[in-house]
Amino acid sequence: MSLQAHRPLIVRSNRTLGTLLLEKKLITSDQLDAANEKLLEHLEKGDLRRASILHVLMYDMQVLNEDAYIEAVIEKYSLALMDLQSCQFKKVADLALDYTACWATWTIPFDVVDDFYLIGTVLYPAPPVVKFWQDKYAGKNIIWYALTMRSFQSAMERIEQMKPDGPRAAPAAKPAATKSSGNTKSPLPHKK
Repeated sequence: MSLQAHRPLIVRSNRTLGTLLLEKKLITSDQLDAANEKLLEHLEKGDLRRASILHVLMYDMQVLNEDAYIEAVIEKYSLALMDLQSCQFKKVADLALDYTACWATWTIPFDVVDDFYLIGTVLYPAPPVVKFWQDKYAGKNIIWYALTMRSFQSAMERIEQMKPDGPRAAPAAKPAATKSSGNTKSPLPHKK
């Protein structure tokens, strides 16, 4: 599926996420408005890997601390935080991944255990994201995990490198420190 096919899902899920960020007082309405404008610019450019208000707020604008966001999600939704760094992705072929959908929803199914699909997401509170994956795996049991952006991006890069066909993903930049350390850079390569 193409970026254009996922555009409504991206816009709806980011709108829902923006509401959560405002509700938790992690950003201001002016910051959200600016982030939404930047999000639309990324979509217009076809830059799916930056088409998230989280990416915009954390890396472009540097006004959102990822730790505070993750803490709010874990607290509100009682999710476990998963780091996919050591995940082997042995059953990735069984998951029939749609890579564009993964990037559009910042979500990655990463394992199947018995009848349970293990899914990690950066955008869990967004009902459009949850519904998309529940529809995709209709009739299956899903266990959700919260992911950091770096964990998701690193996992996607590794899985894309495992694809036997198609272009290889551009390597992501080395992980940068979080806002709290004073050096916040996007872990994605700069687009020219």
